[in-house]
Amino acid sequence: MGQVLAMKSGMAIMAALVLALAGCGNTENRDVLTKQLFELFTTAQGAGEPAPDAAALRASLTPQVLAPVDGPVLLVELPARDAAAVLTRIGTNRGVETFLTPDGISLSLANGLVVATRGLGFDLMSADVNDVARALRGGGATGNRIHRHLDGENQLIATSFVCSYARRPDGQIAETCESPDRTFTNSYLTDSSGNIRTSRQWISAETGYIVIEKIK
Repeated sequence: MGQVLAMKSGMAIMAALVLALAGCGNTENRDVLTKQLFELFTTAQGAGEPAPDAAALRASLTPQVLAPVDGPVLLVELPARDAAAVLTRIGTNRGVETFLTPDGISLSLANGLVVATRGLGFDLMSADVNDVARALRGGGATGNRIHRHLDGENQLIATSFVCSYARRPDGQIAETCESPDRTFTNSYLTDSSGNIRTSRQWISAETGYIVIEKIK
């Protein structure tokens, strides 16, 4: 998720905390803080400094670290890029939560389902996932979802997928989706209230899957 993924674990935590606090202020202040964080991380990143993996980031997110953060915290992995980052929520609009990394990569979720990404390259511009939400709540074994991506000419292309749902022995819900050109399988683990705690969701052919864990 950009250069900021090469920062030390401590920097990732600081970023999450500062962004959480910045989210309480106005947009101008938040933008300034985000820019300052990016410059700080770029300057502090030493040559050959290894990027923290998800396990290191998760271990750093102790209750003491998370306590001051106002709002949810996500640990996100991009397996195809061997990258991981901590994201904090910067806003909510009509039930869609938007989370941000210090270098401006954003992820938008509706009931824990990815409906948009920005800054990854080959982004998911938007998605219709109402059927998915109903199915995960036990509302059916099949449904449809629509993904919108930009093509090589910057034109918005919509793809419809027919999806089926099955509960696995380990408690996860598998969502297998098909179009004439592609098949992918997402997985979700929910808590006793039906909220998604961890998931693996497909973004695009180029980006692959994104793994999301709700830490707080």
